[in-house]
Amino acid sequence: MQDRWNAFMPYPDADVGHAATGPLSHLRLAVKDLFDVAGYPTAAGSAAVLAASGIKPLTAPLVQKLLDAGACFVGKTKTDELAYSLIGGNIHFGMPINPRDPTLIPGGSSSGSAVAVAADLADIGLGTDTSGSIRLPAAVNGLIGWRPTHGSLDDRALRPLAPSFDAPGFVTRSLEAMSEVMSAVGTPAANDQPQSIVIAEDIFETIDSSVADKMVASLRSAAMPIRRTGAISSLSLADLALAFTTILQSEAWESNKTLFEQAPEAIAPDIAARLLSGSRLDDGQVREARAIAKHFSQEIDRLLGANLVLALPTLAMSPPNRDAEPESLAAFRSACIKLLCLSGLSGCPQLAFPIANCAGNGSLSLLGVRSGDSTLMNVARRLRAE
Repeated sequence: MQDRWNAFMPYPDADVGHAATGPLSHLRLAVKDLFDVAGYPTAAGSAAVLAASGIKPLTAPLVQKLLDAGACFVGKTKTDELAYSLIGGNIHFGMPINPRDPTLIPGGSSSGSAVAVAADLADIGLGTDTSGSIRLPAAVNGLIGWRPTHGSLDDRALRPLAPSFDAPGFVTRSLEAMSEVMSAVGTPAANDQPQSIVIAEDIFETIDSSVADKMVASLRSAAMPIRRTGAISSLSLADLALAFTTILQSEAWESNKTLFEQAPEAIAPDIAARLLSGSRLDDGQVREARAIAKHFSQEIDRLLGANLVLALPTLAMSPPNRDAEPESLAAFRSACIKLLCLSGLSGCPQLAFPIANCAGNGSLSLLGVRSGDSTLMNVARRLRAE
């Protein structure tokens, strides 16, 4: 397979079998190099992890479920180092190229999976989403991105980053393919439609007014009532993002502490700095952040409890160029976390998809109650976003 988009890890091919028939038998599967696949190493975007990996004898249960449903494995894809970024870069293995616009970042950390699907080298991209690593690259590459209800999919044989937020997720080019994936991994069907779509004014104020108008127009096309609320939470988006980042950094340090202590020089400077930030957090800071997460989760339950779905923009700003200065990349990451953290803090599912008739990287997201993943798909179909 020609990989001019630099989406895949350059591993020698190994035989990965799949069922001859099944609901996914017509679809090709690309797997983020965070999941074990028998016959391959698992590098997690790290040269040091790769060196210690060895060839894995067993395949991660979630990957095996997809293979048993007939999906054909086409390779392991690149990821940001330790899956700890939203940009898509990697000093060890290179940055995949965004097929939609090669001048832009591909988004991360599921960069390779998203690029493989966007370039039509795969139909299903399996990745992970901790702080937006499925939803952001889906938006940047014009794809459908699904972050499932936290804890609903099997995460064994998956290298962790921050377990409180880590979730396996998927990217596809179509809602139809994503619906097939949802069914294949055992997502319960939705029994009814939500009563209305909620728009939080403080969220839509974070984006350009013309883009916001197009998003609202797209929502109205579903012929569903739209309910407006002033704010999604009693806390500001900035406070929520800070709590999320505190928990993320604390757990990322615990997940990678041994690696850092053994080979700090083998980790990219920006990733190492983020890990060190987590090491400096005290227990009181982390406890306070977890209390905020619990409070926000309760607020989301109250907001969406009456069979509602929250609509929000996937990205807070346009993605930067792939050669942008570190300060620009950091500003983009910081702005986007304010929206992307909401699903992580609440554990709720989120479905991101391109907005019809919206130029650039217009991507709308739907966030629903826990275990309400299929409801989001039903609403997305009504919005006719593709």
